[in-house]
Amino acid sequence: MINGNSLILCQPNTRTFEFIKSLIKLRIVNCIDMEIINGLMDILTDKDLNENTIFSKLNSLFEEMDVKDEIISFIETTSASEVKLLSKIKKKVDSLNPNKSENIEVIQKNLIVDKLNSSGLKDKLHNERRIVLIADNYTVHRATLVKEACEILNIKFVLLPTNSPQLNPIEQVWKSIKKYLSQFYLDNLEEMERLFTNEFYRIVDNNTFYNKWLLKFIDDIDYYDINYQISGFKPCTMAF
Repeated sequence: MINGNSLILCQPNTRTFEFIKSLIKLRIVNCIDMEIINGLMDILTDKDLNENTIFSKLNSLFEEMDVKDEIISFIETTSASEVKLLSKIKKKVDSLNPNKSENIEVIQKNLIVDKLNSSGLKDKLHNERRIVLIADNYTVHRATLVKEACEILNIKFVLLPTNSPQLNPIEQVWKSIKKYLSQFYLDNLEEMERLFTNEFYRIVDNNTFYNKWLLKFIDDIDYYDINYQISGFKPCTMAF
């Protein structure tokens, strides 16, 4: 991120649901309106999104379902060659299986966006400072639900071209840190962590580092007031 309070998260996975949760957390740390903060926190802690809650509901539906009739009906209505039919049947069985984590995640990601939509926070969120977030072209970053969540949360994505790490400011931070650490002989992890942390914050607190990057790569983006950024706001970086 280049125009707000940064947030470094270690996600349990890189699926769409977890990424949307990360976007909500990012918005929370860049909010001043307590009503918005409390509303978004309520969404993050909503028991309906809990994996065990969703599994219980799926399992209950599965127990009531006549799986045999469901599969027979599917076979009768599916137009596929014999070669592809077994593969399609397997996918159908997987889709009915409450133990499949993919099925739970599909429900979670749709549900969290539905809750954002129905929260009534969109207008208030658009009175907050728009967040500009730089991301690569990872599939999740381009997901329709992610775009929808970003629209609600007032987050603008700058998607970088494929295979262009030089355009991502965090990559430049890692490059500088690697160069710095290469000067030392490190014989324990604690010393490396200390040096890494000190150098990381030295770089991200250096406005010149980011101002040059902004001027070089995004000064032509009309939604971003770079003059204000340079004169009145300290840039910072976010990594997922």
